[in-house]
Amino acid sequence: MPTLAQTMDPNHNGLWVFNTPAQKLGVLLDMADSVVAVPAIGEVCAFVGMLKTYWTPSAREQRALDSVIGTPLSLLGVYHGGFLQAQAPLPWRHFSRELIALQLIVRIVRYKYIDQKNHPLCGPVTFMHGVARHDIEEYVLYVTGLAENRRGDLGAHTVKVKSGSNLLGKHPGAGANEIREADYIALASLREASNIFAYRSASTNRTLEGMSSPASMMKWMRDAGYSNVEDHVHDGWRLHGLRMKADRTSLGNNLMRPHLLKMHQRLTNGYTVMLVAADSLANMARGRNHSQSALMRVFGGHFMLALSVDVRQNGAAFGLVTWGEEIAPTVEIPWSKIASWYRGFVCGQP
Repeated sequence: MPTLAQTMDPNHNGLWVFNTPAQKLGVLLDMADSVVAVPAIGEVCAFVGMLKTYWTPSAREQRALDSVIGTPLSLLGVYHGGFLQAQAPLPWRHFSRELIALQLIVRIVRYKYIDQKNHPLCGPVTFMHGVARHDIEEYVLYVTGLAENRRGDLGAHTVKVKSGSNLLGKHPGAGANEIREADYIALASLREASNIFAYRSASTNRTLEGMSSPASMMKWMRDAGYSNVEDHVHDGWRLHGLRMKADRTSLGNNLMRPHLLKMHQRLTNGYTVMLVAADSLANMARGRNHSQSALMRVFGGHFMLALSVDVRQNGAAFGLVTWGEEIAPTVEIPWSKIASWYRGFVCGQP
């Protein structure tokens, strides 16, 4: 795992191999997101300066950055305010400000890095993708509020982590598939806020988590201030995955095509759309192995942020964000597969 110093070292990061600023920026973000050694405050601030060689933040992104690292007082790298500069201990006893700040910086540049990793939190991560895509400043203030005070605001709604929760004793993970501190704070807190009692199980990393229902997704959206929240999920479609291929092709074309056209309309009208389907749909969309058992075709469900849907004669192509990736709509998924995997979507206007 690289350190932040190695990430910024031209002898280590290999930026010279790449030709475009976008490629170099992607390498820096990938390396920074895998940093697990706690960096120095000065290194984090210097990393922001390095990113700006290849990336120009919008006004909203700059405000989000300022809330993380503070505002510069001079050209000498002295900053005032911001989450990173504070000294108070965090209630997340084993997490560090410096790593959380670094991870937030990466996510300000590309919100796709918000990732559940090895935790079954696809509902919260998809919801958080929607928040960060629409308002990166709100996302950052939500995470830093939870990190410092166990309270984070999403619109007029406040997500709270109870003082007795075992979430606060989570140890950071060092492996590539371990969830990052900033994401654990954002996602696990959202899930726990739905519970009546403080979470105290010794199995903190797993027992709290599980499948998110459309009702939960809709509640989070309404609480965060989304309007016209709609549920277009059809659990009865799950059994279509067990039909013969010819039947699935017919069902996909005749039943699900109009549904996907409705999704396209909602996206065109500026809705945030959270699609739910079997994992295989996302894996096929990104060119990965998409084989799946009949059991998972019936019972499997994975939420992901939909960016686009291109409905064609023989199937559809989806633009998605999931598992830390932005998937371009380049792979056409045939109607027989869509009938096996697709469940529907939840949407609302931010």
